[in-house]
Amino acid sequence: MNANIKKLAMEFTKDMIGWRRHIHAHPELSGKEKDTQKLIINVLRTLGIEYKENVYGYAVIGTIYGGHDGPNIALRADMDALPIVETTGLPFASEQTGVMHACGHDSHIAILLGVASILQSVRDELYGTVTLVFQPAEEEALVAGAKGIMESGVLDTVDEIFGLHVWPQIPVGKIGLKTGHFMAASDRFNVDIVGKATHGAEPHNGIDAIVAAANWITSVESIIVRETNPMDQVVCTIGIFQAGERYNVGAGLAHLEGTCRTYDPNKRDYMEARLTESLKALDTMFGTNSTIEYKRGHGATINTPSSVEYAASVVADYLGEDAVQMMEYPSMAAEDFSAYLQHIPGTFIWLGTGFEGNPPLHNSGFTIDESILTSGATMMAAIVWERLSSVTTKK
Repeated sequence: MNANIKKLAMEFTKDMIGWRRHIHAHPELSGKEKDTQKLIINVLRTLGIEYKENVYGYAVIGTIYGGHDGPNIALRADMDALPIVETTGLPFASEQTGVMHACGHDSHIAILLGVASILQSVRDELYGTVTLVFQPAEEEALVAGAKGIMESGVLDTVDEIFGLHVWPQIPVGKIGLKTGHFMAASDRFNVDIVGKATHGAEPHNGIDAIVAAANWITSVESIIVRETNPMDQVVCTIGIFQAGERYNVGAGLAHLEGTCRTYDPNKRDYMEARLTESLKALDTMFGTNSTIEYKRGHGATINTPSSVEYAASVVADYLGEDAVQMMEYPSMAAEDFSAYLQHIPGTFIWLGTGFEGNPPLHNSGFTIDESILTSGATMMAAIVWERLSSVTTKK
């Protein structure tokens, strides 16, 4: 263990808090991270770190060159916020109405800038290269944030990649790790069920789209509980149901939107096929005319076993053995970090920020205990240091 890594993380904590609070107050939605990019570039310039901008969207790729040859280790932070009205009451709450860092990406950026500061300070001692990936557009599953960076070729020489995400389901300071399946694939579907509007007193003269849609929702639930093995980790949620214009009119149109989460690619294909087939059956039963638009989003995030084992050992050394929390179950939430892991060995890590009364991610009241900035930067800098501190650590 290099005690200097921990010392440097403490020294840069004030900077990380400042960056995090500024970014939190000035959130930007997916694909609009222009000012966030400017802040990142200004910090990298001040540190003397080379960078490329606009690799994909507002992405910034920084490079720290060690004093010796060795592997290329990448670290990633996402940059975008969510369309949520903040209710935290923090003195540095969002100044952008209806936009909020409710998923902790402000913390991710601050931590990676802290890691950049630490590793730039010890760059001459490194055997290899550090690639800093500041990535836009993670929140929009249908936008190629990570995928766009991968397709640019800028990470073609990377040997291993690590990323983290704040996670309120585990206690402050704990580090969540899991081999293999970690976060699910995320798909989205839009459904329109067209019936025939009629007077509510004469339902026999129309085709009630609400009744038809309600039956389809039930059939979707049946697909999950009666056609899929409970051990297969399949979730399908319909989050939007819009129909009707007046209390005494049978609706002629129902619009639904939802998401399917899976790990097995075959189950992903199965759910898309069965949703389509069930709508055709619905049309036969009710006389409706239904359409579905099924869109593939992020793939499943599957951690590399050797990288997980390595990360766990680093966490134990630098943050204490009790900080390591090996997760029993994966999450059905999704992450486009999966796009990196499809091509590069590595692992995604949860950084615990759960404290009493703290709302979940994507909640208007979500915030963090800022002590995690120090522990997060210590962990990520140490992961790189232990890989690149000598030629014998090359994997």
